[in-house]
Parts: sequence; structure tokens; C-alpha cells
Amino acid sequence: MSSLFTVLNIASRAMTMQQKNIQIIEQNVTNANTVGYHRQEAVFKNGLPYGDLRFKGTSGGGQMGTGVLIEEIKRYSLEFFDDRYRSTVSNSKYWETQESLLKQLETTLAETSEDGLVAKLDSFWSGWQLLNGEPSNMALRSDLRDRAIALVQAFNNRSAQLEQMRKDQDLTIRARVDEINKIATQIAELNREIPRVQALRNQPNDMLDERDRLVDRLSEISGVQATTQANGELIVSIGGHVLVVGLKTNPLTIEDDPNNANLAKIKWQGDGLDFNPTNGELLGLFNVRDNIIVEQQQGLDTLAQTLHDKVNYVHEYGYSMHDPNGIPTPPPPPLPSDATAYAFFSLASPPGSTASRLRIDEHILDPDFGLANIAAAEGPGYAPGDGNNAREISDLQHGLFLNNNSTSMNDYYTYQVASLGLAVKRAQMNVRDYENIVTALKNQREEIGGVSLNEEAIKLMETQKAYNAAARVVTATDEMLDRVINGMGRVGI
Repeated sequence: MSSLFTVLNIASRAMTMQQKNIQIIEQNVTNANTVGYHRQEAVFKNGLPYGDLRFKGTSGGGQMGTGVLIEEIKRYSLEFFDDRYRSTVSNSKYWETQESLLKQLETTLAETSEDGLVAKLDSFWSGWQLLNGEPSNMALRSDLRDRAIALVQAFNNRSAQLEQMRKDQDLTIRARVDEINKIATQIAELNREIPRVQALRNQPNDMLDERDRLVDRLSEISGVQATTQANGELIVSIGGHVLVVGLKTNPLTIEDDPNNANLAKIKWQGDGLDFNPTNGELLGLFNVRDNIIVEQQQGLDTLAQTLHDKVNYVHEYGYSMHDPNGIPTPPPPPLPSDATAYAFFSLASPPGSTASRLRIDEHILDPDFGLANIAAAEGPGYAPGDGNNAREISDLQHGLFLNNNSTSMNDYYTYQVASLGLAVKRAQMNVRDYENIVTALKNQREEIGGVSLNEEAIKLMETQKAYNAAARVVTATDEMLDRVINGMGRVGI
């Protein structure tokens, strides 16, 4: 009788364990596409046997098994592949960030369209060349002024857009710092819970998945190093500086940097040292914000200053014309009485970059005498057809004033735009290269910890068969018990 109850107990336990196994398989299947999920598997073991070793070899047959148990729910993961993946994904995110931002910068400058600054420069020089042929033509003077206004606006707009891009990247940097601090707090909390669950001889698989996912995200933001301790806690550091250790975090703080337009400067809260990202999105953001955009701004300012100085130098020593009413333009001494003495360009008062402050001089914009104040003549008295000063200004297009007097203004900016284009191409190539490596490493991780729906389907079929077999044992045992309990002592049944 007791043997029947033992069999019934073993069979019912088998049904329970297989049912739990089905739950684990269902968990895998439903999370097949969940980012950061690691495949789980029930590890079975036989239960402790009945009987005493002293009776081994007797008619009792020795120890009898007590069925099956689930020893643990195994989580498939390999730190070696995790470390390689995180290192590579940091590089990948660095180049992805740069590619995205450089494309935005390229679009902002719009040098491949008619709105490009080089096209505006060419139009400006052409305006002076046309005026050289007919210096008294007021329509050509008006056209030249319009072209000059369009050129100045191109400088102003590009400077404003570059400055806005820097501010946008700064906001993104601040958001990433907040995200790092939030993730650090979450990891510290998991460092509290994971060892507690493990101490109860349970497997905190879902919490381990969540912690790994958080570390993966940190790797994307800024290269990190993560080390698991014997008690299950994780130590996370960035650039050799600890971010999380045990239950404690060392958060980052942000200061406005007066030496960098009051943009964000990141420091470690604990010791006040500067935070220097070693890789990832943050390094890409810093590189674009503080290097690439700044180089574009400096090049634009250099070009604006050179244009301002060279055109004004020629213009101020040229000669203007009388206005249609016969009123001469009044120049200040010591220039000749009919010299223009007016600059063509001016610079607005600081603050702001040179390109953002570039303007057309107010005397050229004057609604009454502005067109007459354009100095197209080279000699006094404004002889008919004297457009030599306009020609000299037009010839500035070919003057070698930049890069140690080796480059013209047009070529200088064309080279700057070409350098940006090469930077975009380089970023695109590196993005493609690292995408392939990241994909390969991701596939390696998936081979270890990913969910295969085909494998899970096979396991489900096997588990169902095992469950059905155990159920049949229960049914058979139940019939045997029914026969023993209800049929014994009754004759003729």
C-alpha cells in the first residue's frame, strides 16, 4: 500500500516539475524578442532516495528514488562575450553619434546647394565685376547691394546655426549625464536585491537581465568596465573611475564652463575631478560640440574678418558718385574730398562671433545716398566709365590672403567644406565597419543566451510527453488504489 502512495507521490511531483518547466519555456518564448533577455532552462535532478544504506542488498532492494526535482533555473550568459560586445558597441556608438551630427552640420551649411556660402561669395564678386562695366548704372548698384546683403545674411545664419547646434549638443550631453546617474542608482538597487535573492538559494535571473541591460546602455553612452563580485554585486567604472560599488554610487555633476560659452562641464561629485568620457555617445557629442563645430566657427569667422578687412581697405580709398540730386557724399578727412571714406562692411558690437556680427555699413544701406556711396571709381571726379575700384574689389576673389598668403577666400572655405565632407565619409565608413563587428558579436551572444523558437518548441513537446506520461502513472496508480481500497474483500468482482 505504501509503495502505491510512493509511486503516486513520484508521479505527481513529476507533473509539478514538468509544469514548472513548461512555464519556463513559455517565459523564453514570450521574451524571444525582448532586448537583454537571456534564455533560461530548468536543471533537473533526482530527489533524495528513501531507505537506509544499511539495508542495501537486502530484499528491500536498497534505496528507492523519490522522483525528480528542479535544482535550479539556469540563465545562459557568458561574461567574455558581454565584455567584448560592450567594448565594441562603445566604439560603434561613438561613430554613429558623429555621423549623425556631422550630417546635420553638413545640411546646415548647405554648401551643395545654391544657398551655399561659396555660391554667395561668387555672386558677390560677380556683382562688382558687373558694376565695373557700368559704374553709373543704379540698377547694378542696387543689385550689388542685394548680393552683399544676401552674403552677410549667409554668414549670420551659418554662425547662428552653428551656435545653436552647439547648444543642442550641450542639452543632449546634460541629458546623457542624467541618464548615467539614473542607471547608476538602478544598478545599486539591483546590487542590493540580487545577493539577497541568491542568499535564499534562488536565481534572480530577471534582475540579472535587467542589470546587464543597464550596463549595456552605459556602454553605449560612455565606455564602461563592469566586474561581478563573489557575492553577486557589480562594480561599474568609467575610465578607471568608480561609478557604482556595492550599494553606493558616485554620481556625475554638471557645471557651466565660463571658458567654453557656459556649456556643460562634467565632474565627479565625490572628488570633483573632471569626467572625461573614453568612448561612446558622450565622446562623440563632446568631439562634435567642442572640436568640429568650433573649427567650423573659427573658419567662418576667419573668412568673415578677411572679407571685411580686404573689401573695406579697397573701398575706403575708392571714390563714390554724386547722388541724383547733385549732393555730394560728405567724407570725413583726411581722404580726398570726393573719396568715399566709408567702409562697405561693418562689425556689430560684441558679444558674438565675427561672422554673426558682420553687417553692411549703414552708409551703404542709406535709403537716399547708399547706392551713391558705393565706391566704384578709382579716381576723383567720378569720370564716366571709371569702374576700376569695382574691378579691384572683384579681383579680391583671387587674392591669396589666407593660410600664410597661399589661399584665396573662396578656396579657403571650399577646403573647409571639403574637410567636413571627408569627416562625414570617414564616420560613415567606421559606422559600417563597427556595425558588422557588433552584429557578429551580438550573434555570438545570441548563440549563448538567445532564444531559439525551434528549440523551445522541441523542448515543449518533450515536456508535454513527460507530463502526459506522469499523468498516466497517476491514473494507473489511482486505479490500483481504487481496486485495493474498494475491491478487496468482495468476491466475484
